[in-house]
Amino acid sequence: MYAETGAAMRAPLAELLRQHRTQHRLGDSPSQRAEAGYEIRRYRHTILAWCSQALDSVSPLTFSNQPSARANPFHVAGAGQGTSPAGELGRSIDLALTHDRAPRATIDQLTTPTGHPHVELWRQVARAAALAEHDTAPAIASTMTAPQAQAVVADVAAIVQALVVLDQRHHNTPEWQHLPQSGHLGWAALAASLDVNLGQPDYTVDRLGWHPRVKAIPGPARPGILGVLQAQHNLVVKLGSALPSTVHLRYVIDSQRLLSRHLTPFASRIDNRLAEHWNNRADTYADLQRQFRSISGLLGTGGGAAAAEGANAVARLRSLPADTIVEPRVLGGLQLLFGRLDQHIADLVEDGIASGAFAQRIRLPRPSETDDLVAPDRDQLAPVDAVDNRGLIDTVRSLAAPGSKPRATPGASRAELHAALVHRPERRPSGLAL
Repeated sequence: MYAETGAAMRAPLAELLRQHRTQHRLGDSPSQRAEAGYEIRRYRHTILAWCSQALDSVSPLTFSNQPSARANPFHVAGAGQGTSPAGELGRSIDLALTHDRAPRATIDQLTTPTGHPHVELWRQVARAAALAEHDTAPAIASTMTAPQAQAVVADVAAIVQALVVLDQRHHNTPEWQHLPQSGHLGWAALAASLDVNLGQPDYTVDRLGWHPRVKAIPGPARPGILGVLQAQHNLVVKLGSALPSTVHLRYVIDSQRLLSRHLTPFASRIDNRLAEHWNNRADTYADLQRQFRSISGLLGTGGGAAAAEGANAVARLRSLPADTIVEPRVLGGLQLLFGRLDQHIADLVEDGIASGAFAQRIRLPRPSETDDLVAPDRDQLAPVDAVDNRGLIDTVRSLAAPGSKPRATPGASRAELHAALVHRPERRPSGLAL
């Protein structure tokens, strides 16, 4: 996930920026310093390669937040115009990669600890950059929004600024190769960072990228409220593994109505706002259950295991003593699972209506008693119309309302890297001591 790989790059970089007088950290002899400097350059090349790849992936979504300047009629159209700060930063990084004589670090170098404290920090950054290539690949970037792409540009700009600062600190390292046009590269990174900050970057990009496969929790039921949490987790996992049938989907909807209603008294002792939110969630699922009662179709054939886990969760919750105190972290875990399940159910219902997989039972009028014809079946099925069932659409969309999702913040690692970039060592006053 991009949150993990991004933090794994920023934390060692912040530590490197806080380390001054780097020469004595590289070794005692010039040969040791030259060897350590060459390893650092290989790791730096790997970091720059990720920066270039990330900017190329998000380039279709990067737009400048600065107002466009009025075109000069005495200049040729397209000459020097339409260049965004992110695009200029990408060109500067590609130029640095082209003139860098150090090759990229190998897999063995990225995965094997160096044993050198200073070089080890560079290896950790390069290793995280190699892993981040999966989290910012074009397939992942195509699912991003423009504010999420701006957050990636801001991360790349901060990392490039850190590389430029560290490049200047190695000017005394034997056989060290500086970044080509490092001054222009640093100004391009600063311009891209300032341009992003004029807008509102969306840090929910941290939730994108590669995720480990989530598995059900095996074994017997956990004691107390942990058993409810276990069953709810297994419900979310099993419902996402196969498309449920409409019957099993109704069972899951009913289980969430009962869970939210019975959990409200436990949450009210810790967090009144969460209790009110769960009470509203129970009302929403009650409306969804009533609106979904006359709907059937061929959405899928699975969901039986998920419905059984929902029944287990309700049964375990009902067996809890009324005076049970639920810890805040358990309430937070339940809320996280509720949010994922609500979003999944909303997507299932909307996709089923859009694809015509749902059908609604319609009652035809009674035929005239004087008719000699054979009375037809009064119950018929018709595809669910999104216009006629606007109430159902509004109900499922209210489950996944944006206001119910927690707002993503930049995180501690971004703040630490920014603080390390703007840090200046304290200057001691020069003069004679009295």
